Amino acid sequence: MKTLLLIILNLIIIQVSAQTTSYKFRIRYADYSALASARFLINGQQLTTDPQGIISLSIPNQISFANIGSSNTKLYQIDYPMEGRATLPKDNLITVDIFVSKPGPDMLKIAVQQMTRIAASNDALLIRKLQEESRRGYDSIVILLSKNTRIDERALLRGRMEFLPLITSALNQYLNEAKDANGAFLAIKNSMNNAGAFKQFGDAILSYNGIYELLNGNKSTYEQAINTYWKSKELSLKFSSLIEFAIEDIHRPYLLEINYTFLDRIYQYNQEPNKTRKRELEKALQNDISAHSASLARRLNTLAERVAIFNTLLNNHAIAEN
Repeated sequence: MKTLLLIILNLIIIQVSAQTTSYKFRIRYADYSALASARFLINGQQLTTDPQGIISLSIPNQISFANIGSSNTKLYQIDYPMEGRATLPKDNLITVDIFVSKPGPDMLKIAVQQMTRIAASNDALLIRKLQEESRRGYDSIVILLSKNTRIDERALLRGRMEFLPLITSALNQYLNEAKDANGAFLAIKNSMNNAGAFKQFGDAILSYNGIYELLNGNKSTYEQAINTYWKSKELSLKFSSLIEFAIEDIHRPYLLEINYTFLDRIYQYNQEPNKTRKRELEKALQNDISAHSASLARRLNTLAERVAIFNTLLNNHAIAEN
């Protein structure tokens, strides 16, 4: 009976692994015109676009993304998705858009390089750089709007390429620092007598506070940049809603609560002379830290999804407007 069960399970695994889903990839230029009869690589397979710029490909169900590349990089380069990695939609009726261009000086590529350069800096330098560049960007907006003349497309493009890495880097860094702070907080649960754990937590909170202050302080700057350079009230409102979620649903009820409540309780625990009472305080703290951290982690997962969606929208519109 056991052997039969194993055989059936193996057959199910093989069957599931063999199932595929058909996806459509649409290759287009930034102006949305289709690229027909051109060869591209999708997950290592060389395929040719049809007259509408479409490539159809069946992909195993366990695969969640596709790697896109040009068969001839001298003819075409992939502008979007970033690094040629496209997330496969849950609904395979949705066409996956791939934006390409002729090789040459590319403002989007410059923006990507700038994002990479920013990400390579350490946390303190990163925050300082973001702050300085955000301030310069805001000054540029003020000068541009004060001219009371129609903003030409070149100026709009420069503005999008200036703010795209600033906004996306700030959002990603906030998410990373919040996750690090939560991880360091959870580590205290079993290390309440370990000075090293508290130093790690203190460093994580300082890094988090830095990026929070930057993001909160530049919220209106980024909103104005999206309104001005992307000419999208919808995207600006989405950004505002995203920041409100980060502040009202994560920062105030969770990160501030750690500062205001848990650190006081941990201090009281360390000062408690009675061993029995100290064990009681420790157990209560461990339970509450676990619950608080788990709840914060769930909200950070939600924030991660929203940040990924927003950054994709912002990037897509930056390309589409080009």
